[in-house]
Amino acid sequence: MSEDLRLDDVYIFLLERVSKRFKKYAKAELGTIGVKLSSDQWVVLKRVSERPGTTQREIATSTYKDPASITRILDLLQKENLIKREGGNDRRSFGIYLTDKGAALVQKILPTAVEIRAKGLEGISEDEKLLLNRLLKKIHDNFDK
Repeated sequence: MSEDLRLDDVYIFLLERVSKRFKKYAKAELGTIGVKLSSDQWVVLKRVSERPGTTQREIATSTYKDPASITRILDLLQKENLIKREGGNDRRSFGIYLTDKGAALVQKILPTAVEIRAKGLEGISEDEKLLLNRLLKKIHDNFDK
């Protein structure tokens, strides 16, 4: 199949556009509650809240981000006293934990995060949401073959 489509109609380009629009919208919405985190920083903070003691490598794998980006994000979150690294012999093997400040920030952000996700799904039925999730997972899995 060598069908050529306009770039605006290519699904992977559409996914990229949605991702960029989401990140811009999320940053603005977080700003309205006084939070200066990017969506990538939020994802890492949320992952640490879900898996206390997780390692840098596990965060990179489970968030689909490259290790260098995770290092930068973790360094920033630690500088802001939102996370702490404990144990291990080197930075990659430390267990990562939320500080009290980080845990409080997660609780502050959660309602806004739910609203942000809901915004993207406005006007989409429950059946369409299920179908969208199935199709996106299938596309993802196709690239693992």
